[in-house]
Amino acid sequence: MSVEGALRRFTHLIRRSLAARLLTIALVSITGLSAIGLLAYAQFNRDLMRLLIDPQIESVAEDLIGNVGPGLARGDVALRDLPYDPRYMRGLSGRYFQIGRIEADGLLDVRYISPSLVDVAITLDPRAVRRFNAPGASAQPHFLNVDGPDGEPLRIVARIARIPGLEGDYLFVVGVASGAVLTDATTLLGPAFALFLLFCAFAIAAITALQVRVGLQPLHDLRADIAGVRRGDSERLNREYPAELQPVAEELNALVDHNREVVERARRHVGNLAHALKTPIAVLKNAASEGETANPVFKQSIEEMEGFVERQLRRARVAARADARAGAIIAYRTPVTGNLEDLVFMMEQKYDHQKAIDISLQAEADLTFRGEREDLLEMAANLVDNACKYGRSRVVVRVRAAADAPGSLDIIVEDDGPGLSESDIARAMARGARLDEAAPGQGLGLSILKETVDLYAGDLEFGRSELGGLKARLRLPATD
Repeated sequence: MSVEGALRRFTHLIRRSLAARLLTIALVSITGLSAIGLLAYAQFNRDLMRLLIDPQIESVAEDLIGNVGPGLARGDVALRDLPYDPRYMRGLSGRYFQIGRIEADGLLDVRYISPSLVDVAITLDPRAVRRFNAPGASAQPHFLNVDGPDGEPLRIVARIARIPGLEGDYLFVVGVASGAVLTDATTLLGPAFALFLLFCAFAIAAITALQVRVGLQPLHDLRADIAGVRRGDSERLNREYPAELQPVAEELNALVDHNREVVERARRHVGNLAHALKTPIAVLKNAASEGETANPVFKQSIEEMEGFVERQLRRARVAARADARAGAIIAYRTPVTGNLEDLVFMMEQKYDHQKAIDISLQAEADLTFRGEREDLLEMAANLVDNACKYGRSRVVVRVRAAADAPGSLDIIVEDDGPGLSESDIARAMARGARLDEAAPGQGLGLSILKETVDLYAGDLEFGRSELGGLKARLRLPATD
């Protein structure tokens, strides 16, 4: 994967995940902490060098300036006393000094070296020598790092002074291998510093993990509560949320309230429209049937108009609730068994004077429909009414959880009537079709039922019943 593609994916992840943002901040913090730690450790070594080495080598340089004088040969220098530290006498011991005369061109003519240097002088940049000898700077000690005779880092101090009895300016250089001095301190403090840095990085990672786990928990709670409202487990978001999320919860509650208000308003409008239209249509229908101007075409047109109005009003009332395919039917929770018991009782009363028919209800569990009670009763009533109408003596209604579709329930209605063939089932589901022209009605029942089932993302199937008649299976969404 290219760098550009990886960056694009990372940006996409950061944009979509709060946890990824927190983890990225933690990673940047740990990286920054490590960089600052390394800089602090380097600064610590410099300060340690300034505190432990610089005073020592400056003191040795002062002693050399006080003990130097002319040598026996012309132009030579001699020391009355050597430094007290015996390491200046031992070859390549890490303790060195040298004395050299500054020439006119800025080059250094070395006249005396410590025995520890053996036969190799400390090399200095001529530009540095000229800088040391600049007006106002020659009386000050100058500290810098150079390479030693065996290549190790060397901390040196350079002082310019005149030697009585000799002409010119002389540069006194005293150096110490800094690694040898700082090893003990870094051995002691280095692991402790690294452990502290590791602890800080672990603390940042732990705090970030705690933020992801605990700090984002209210978001997980809000998501679960919203899902509960959508499933119908609760009507509103009633939990106390943090101040940053409380306005979101209030807006969502307002949205739920608005949804209910829209549904109720649509239902009232539908009822008013139905009341306003059905009475004039009934008057026209009676006039067409009883008046002198009655004719089959006029009567059929009125009946078609009545069926069309009924169908459109039914569709408008169901669609006003929301589209169930989008999961937008929220905050509705309707018990199934109790409502079907009431429906069965009503059907028994309706058909008691027409024919002897036994309607039984079998429910495996007290399931809950994720939708409105009116829609549940109208869908179930359509199937039960057809079963009672065409059944001979027995109708069975079963309610069970859908085994092959979690989150759904099945309402199965069977009768012992003549049943339907596959072609008859297709005709029954067609809009406006009727199988029994002698039976009352406009032929809109099953098609409207199918449209309502579709709005709830459900399913309606017909088949042959074990009782010998028609078996209808209505599958609807259930709450958890």
